[in-house]
Amino acid sequence: MARFWFDILTPKQVLFFKYIVSDLEKRGHKVLATSRRFREVEPVAKMNSLELLYVGERGGSDFLSQLVADVKRMELTIPIVSEFKPDVAVSVASNVCARIAFGLGVKHVAVNDSPHSVIAGKLSLPLSYHLFTPWVIPYREWLPFGIKKEQITRYRALDPAAWLKRGLTKGPIPDLDSKKKTVVVRLEESFAPYMMGKRKDWIYRILEVARENFSGMNIVVLCRYTEQYEKIKELYGKEMIIPSQPVDGRHLLAKTDLFIGMGGTMTAESALMGVPSISTFQGELYTESYLISRGILFKARDTKDIVSLSSRLLDPREKDRLKKRAGKVLESMEDPVSVIVSGLEKIIDF
Repeated sequence: MARFWFDILTPKQVLFFKYIVSDLEKRGHKVLATSRRFREVEPVAKMNSLELLYVGERGGSDFLSQLVADVKRMELTIPIVSEFKPDVAVSVASNVCARIAFGLGVKHVAVNDSPHSVIAGKLSLPLSYHLFTPWVIPYREWLPFGIKKEQITRYRALDPAAWLKRGLTKGPIPDLDSKKKTVVVRLEESFAPYMMGKRKDWIYRILEVARENFSGMNIVVLCRYTEQYEKIKELYGKEMIIPSQPVDGRHLLAKTDLFIGMGGTMTAESALMGVPSISTFQGELYTESYLISRGILFKARDTKDIVSLSSRLLDPREKDRLKKRAGKVLESMEDPVSVIVSGLEKIIDF
């Protein structure tokens, strides 16, 4: 029996690590799962019956408040982890987790599909013993972070396969008019360091396109932060559905006719479910490029692209075609949970 500490910081990490934690516990291992107070994490964890110990907060939109929050969180977390005495620490790119593990002489394992998140990578990967990552990301993307090729295990799947290969959840979603088509827009992580230098008005340009082109439809806008929610609610609350609390994304996507994503995970999830999906992410992602190459995701680089693509993708025949194609793509992927659980146990035995 081994002891594992997971630091789980985002809704995606809740969905992904939930099954890894569960499998490790079923195998007789002890698990400590920590997190921080953050708008989306706690409700999503409750929806998914994942018990987390909340320590500290995320901080605000500026780097100084995030730094102060991280330092405070590290101070609060050290005695908890020290008492638990983990054999291995696991996170996506938690600098708190990596630094504490390093200081306690514990192996830190990263499970990361985001080399574009450079700052998070620089603060965690150099202190990591091993990295698990999707096969579509070349080894060369990780080497600048100070991790060697022999320290990397690649699984032949994208991260959403971890939950999409399992039963459909039925958590809360907004009330939708069943007589109307539904368009879902997922906003970007505007506070993330990797968004520095990107267009600040991109969210509003996309929402204006939605207002002008999807009137008469259910337009659902999923915000990431309280600040986003308050601003978007003020501007578009009378015309769009803007949930005040996180919803069950997979359940909502099952009822969606068109998804417009400004991030990575939910866009990949939507595409793998066969939902007509447009990526408006400001940048390039290997995961995104793979889905585009398989013909189940489409990229919009300006608002004209959104209009032309949505006109085509809202055709029901296109949705049927995408669902069949996406099903084959998902079926071809292995279960990343099995790969990671097996890998973690090997690290313990090493």
